Amino acid sequence: MLALSATVLLGMVGLSVDMGRMFIVRNELQTFADASALAAVRQMDGSLSGLQVAHTTATAGPLGNSLPNGWMFDTNKISSVTDTYATSYSGMYNSYVTASAGSTNSYRFIKVVASASVPLYFLPAIPGLPSTQPLSGSAVAGQQATTATFSSGGLIPFSPDAHTATDTKNFGLTPGVKYTLKWGNGNTTTCAGDAGFNPGNAPSAHGFVDLGQGNGNSSLRGVIEFGGYPNSSSTPDHVSVGDTLGGVPGNRGASIFSATSNRSAQDPDQTSNNWAEYKAAGTGNGRRIVSAAINDPTLAAGNGNNRTVTVIGFGNFLLDTSNTINGSSGPLCATYIGPASLMGWSSGGSSGTSVYKIMLYQ
Repeated sequence: MLALSATVLLGMVGLSVDMGRMFIVRNELQTFADASALAAVRQMDGSLSGLQVAHTTATAGPLGNSLPNGWMFDTNKISSVTDTYATSYSGMYNSYVTASAGSTNSYRFIKVVASASVPLYFLPAIPGLPSTQPLSGSAVAGQQATTATFSSGGLIPFSPDAHTATDTKNFGLTPGVKYTLKWGNGNTTTCAGDAGFNPGNAPSAHGFVDLGQGNGNSSLRGVIEFGGYPNSSSTPDHVSVGDTLGGVPGNRGASIFSATSNRSAQDPDQTSNNWAEYKAAGTGNGRRIVSAAINDPTLAAGNGNNRTVTVIGFGNFLLDTSNTINGSSGPLCATYIGPASLMGWSSGGSSGTSVYKIMLYQ
């Protein structure tokens, strides 16, 4: 009787042990795919270097080669990973080789598939069943375009001037180039991207805007260092494309440079001097990355305390390292990195009149 029931007993053990292990491994692979896709899509900024960093993250996992990225209770490294890229969620997903063929791209979606083959110990005793079982986890993450509105903080109280208002993606700004957040006396600047640019009939040292924080130095310092504006309790309580913002006049002295330096110092990456280095280093926490409302200088109205600017879009900028931000009355520069994103990074989006956020789609 024992001999006759051995097959059934082994089958029951196989169901409880092997099937349980398969369930656990499948969940581990899915967790890896979800985490890798979300971490990788955050790094896709429309450049080749951004795609390369995303590929590394997708295939190695957000924790690199450490065992928490493994399967079978982190005892085995997940080594079989494929990543494909698309410009829309329902579009064609291209291989990394195809996607990385150009110096620029418009990919905003990534699909990560993690696979492993699990050895079976008991079920193979049943004739016809395999000794291993292939399993996989799949995830799609993307940068979703949302209405260009900031209502729960997120903006820095500067408004860089657009160079080409009709360019609805970058407004005439070149990713990787430094532009002026706040101009110096007489609207002078040393920021490379604004060399030779005429900001029009703007008051001296323009660039500050009122996001609801007011025009006091302490208020400006607070929103530069810690954000929080606009919000439901401020006036305005939101900032959208087409809105007008009041200007905050004057250079404001060394305390504003100090506040900007303090904001930069909140980021552990204090060695990367440009956007490419910052992406490649992978040590930053995003605090050097700020979102700003971009204005059309030809639509500015008034002067001094009464000056207003019209918001035509939003962009993300990389602050300089904290030790290089100093002064009392000169310009403040930051590197433009692309259309605004709510994910503390940049975006591969095609429109600066939208704001992008990362989502796990599948």
